[in-house]
Amino acid sequence: MKCLIGGLLLLLFSMGWQCALAEEVGVKRTTTAIVPSLAYGESPFVERTNAINVGEIIGSKTGYIHPYLAIGEFYTDNFYESDNNRQGEFITRITPGVWVSLPASPYQLVQLNTLNVAPGGLELSRFRSKGNTRIQAYGSYQVDILRHGDFDEEDQVNQKGEGFLGYNFRGGLSLALLDVYELDHDTASNGPTRSLDKFTSNLIETTVGYEISSKTRAELQYALYSLSYDKDPSQFRDRDDQRFTGRAFYQFRPKTSVFVEYSFINLDYDQNVTSDSEEHQAYLGLQWLQTSKSRWRIMLGYGEKEFDDSSISTADNFIGEIQFRHRFTSKTYVELRGNRRTNETDSPGADYILSHKLQLRYFQRMTAKFLASANISYSNDDYQGSGLLGDQEDDYYGAGLDLKYSLTRWLNLAGGYSYLKRNSNTVGSDFYRNSVYLNLVATL
Repeated sequence: MKCLIGGLLLLLFSMGWQCALAEEVGVKRTTTAIVPSLAYGESPFVERTNAINVGEIIGSKTGYIHPYLAIGEFYTDNFYESDNNRQGEFITRITPGVWVSLPASPYQLVQLNTLNVAPGGLELSRFRSKGNTRIQAYGSYQVDILRHGDFDEEDQVNQKGEGFLGYNFRGGLSLALLDVYELDHDTASNGPTRSLDKFTSNLIETTVGYEISSKTRAELQYALYSLSYDKDPSQFRDRDDQRFTGRAFYQFRPKTSVFVEYSFINLDYDQNVTSDSEEHQAYLGLQWLQTSKSRWRIMLGYGEKEFDDSSISTADNFIGEIQFRHRFTSKTYVELRGNRRTNETDSPGADYILSHKLQLRYFQRMTAKFLASANISYSNDDYQGSGLLGDQEDDYYGAGLDLKYSLTRWLNLAGGYSYLKRNSNTVGSDFYRNSVYLNLVATL
């Protein structure tokens, strides 16, 4: 299966190259008309903690302030993701939130999901645009109130706040500051415990960009990611990551650029259970941008992970990433994402995880008010090291269907089904579960 992922990445690369060299067609439709707000189901690229994810909730009209409220019900037939002791659970979710934007906008400037096992906090690279105005500002705050039917000890109140400020100076210089705060939880199958482990994370990222010429630009970036768990069994994962990144782009066609990227990441753990480490990542990439919803990017590179513990060998791995998002017709939209990278271990007994992920999501507008989305995914977590989990390997297979119906301009009904199965070479770690959800989402 990992070989299949590599083959699909190469195939998509060739497809994207042909698309980049084809005749460029102007896109006049807004991105919100292509893929309006939809309550998505699960994805391997959305943070694992968001197992009951309402997903993107965006305003339906241009404005500065967009409050929203979602009320829904979720059911899973295997709440604790167990192999033998399957237990179903109903969960009521109430999600109030608000986001503000300057200049006024019908869609969110930032939609970012962090991943707590990813060095530096981000699993996929971020498409960054300096925008069409001198200043851009954005802020959002969301509360997820989760009330469980049978296991009320697992009740949660999750929170997420985002802030972004960007300024474009005359002469080609641009500055951007991003902050993402999350109070969330891991699912039962991740980590050392069989309960929902609560954690707090915060990502601060600063970017300095400079347009050297009409075809050449460079970026320097610094990011600090902090992770802290509530329960003692999981506090060995508490850490602070510092990331330094440099990129240089050359635009050799109107919509197509080649770029190089280097990142240095320092991972500092609070406890000595997991060794501190330093990562060096170098990429060569190619990207094509037509609109924010018609774009692709491929990155191929090499990564080196050096551990402070001298008894642990340096890890060298080929790494890569692909993001493909394209509107084929006014009613059809496809998104493909895949990567190969190293992640931090979520359990003691392993030094790190070599991760492979691939997801295909298809959108189809059935009518003016009815939108459907289907997805399939595969991921592989290969635990590395000489400890008890050093030989563990987990394969995840997922599929889902999401439906959204616009009752009015400001009121949407969203529902869906998802299936997730894990095959592991460790006894007792297999599981599968079926989940359904239904949400009523009001936006302004």
